[in-house]
Amino acid sequence: MSNKLILRLKDGSMLKCSSRIPFSAAFENVTVIDESGGVHKIPISEIKAIFFVKDFSGNPNYKAGAEFGEGSPKAGKTVTVKFHDGEVIKGKVINPAEGKNGFFLYPADPLDNNEKVFVVRKNTIDIVMENE
Repeated sequence: MSNKLILRLKDGSMLKCSSRIPFSAAFENVTVIDESGGVHKIPISEIKAIFFVKDFSGNPNYKAGAEFGEGSPKAGKTVTVKFHDGEVIKGKVINPAEGKNGFFLYPADPLDNNEKVFVVRKNTIDIVMENE
């Protein structure tokens, strides 16, 4: 089974792609297949975040919420991540020290198109863990 991914790159571009290889926080590069079948090997250092999505189209009119409610992830630490481009995402992180490159964040909003996000640590401005 392949994962549907949207790679958001540091330069502001994005790549809709898939991967049949389970992703690891220890990877230095990610190898993906774009929608036209082209294979790309991209260094993690060039990626802002990897969004594991339910589908590529999503709902462009839906504004994901940042508050936890019914159906939100329960386990983990609550974290707010701020990126250099101004984007802010909030969710739960099971293991914030997961890998030197980054960690997996599970979005607060269960209706969000993102199932999880691999946050590239060095491409953030701030990572705030809430006291619980």
